[in-house]
Amino acid sequence: MVPDDPLHPRAGLRILAFERRQLPHLVVLFLCTTLVAAALTLSPAGPGDHPLRLFSLPLPETCSFLGLTGLPCPGCGLTRSVVAAAHGDLAASWGFHRLGALTLFYILLQAMFRLGILIFPQGTAAVFGTGTWLNRGLIGLAILYGINWLITLARLL
Repeated sequence: MVPDDPLHPRAGLRILAFERRQLPHLVVLFLCTTLVAAALTLSPAGPGDHPLRLFSLPLPETCSFLGLTGLPCPGCGLTRSVVAAAHGDLAASWGFHRLGALTLFYILLQAMFRLGILIFPQGTAAVFGTGTWLNRGLIGLAILYGINWLITLARLL
């Protein structure tokens, strides 16, 4: 048993146990924050300009599926779409990928939920209920990616 005295040598074990339980939420919050920061750091592609830019340097297009098959993958254009949405250009975001703005919205919701879990570790039914809806939302988003891909392929063929 860990004593209540904060100066006791084993008192830090309680803190480690708390941190271990919160680690998955911290990791997801870090990933979401990194994705949003990257989207805000990259320059959105302009009209007729496909590559993204990092400090005026064009980034290469990296879709291996497109390179191998000549067909777009379910996520083709998603990075450009999220970057455009992060910069407030929803029309360009829709043009690059129909689910880019929704994906950015989902990432922001995940970040807020994880931050809430970290700030209020005891949680409430409302907070944990939100997590359930976010999980269901991820499944819904995956289904939408599949439908969007089928629509894209149907237009190409």
